[in-house]
Amino acid sequence: MPIWRPRPASELPRIPLSRWRLFETEDGSRHFVGVDMFDSSGRVSSPIVTFDPVTLQGTTQTRRIYELVGRKGSSSKVDYVWMRWCELYEVTSYTDVAERLLDGADDDDPT
Repeated sequence: MPIWRPRPASELPRIPLSRWRLFETEDGSRHFVGVDMFDSSGRVSSPIVTFDPVTLQGTTQTRRIYELVGRKGSSSKVDYVWMRWCELYEVTSYTDVAERLLDGADDDDPT
């Protein structure tokens, strides 16, 4: 399965994600990971800058807005893209932080 660079945020400023997760890498960056509902591809966002756990929307470093749709989950497409992304960016460890962020337990973090 090929991996490609996404269109610029100026062309596609808002992306709804299904079967999503929120991962934090060892360097502290957090990323939206899920199925792009426009084309059903797996997607990994640039680092999250802001996240609203009530509206399930967040903005990334590229100023793209991600909308989390439905419940968190996974798919083989998403798992494949995440693993490849981790290889490309030399990410060796990560944590799913969705529950922590959705519960508001991470009060000292700006996301």
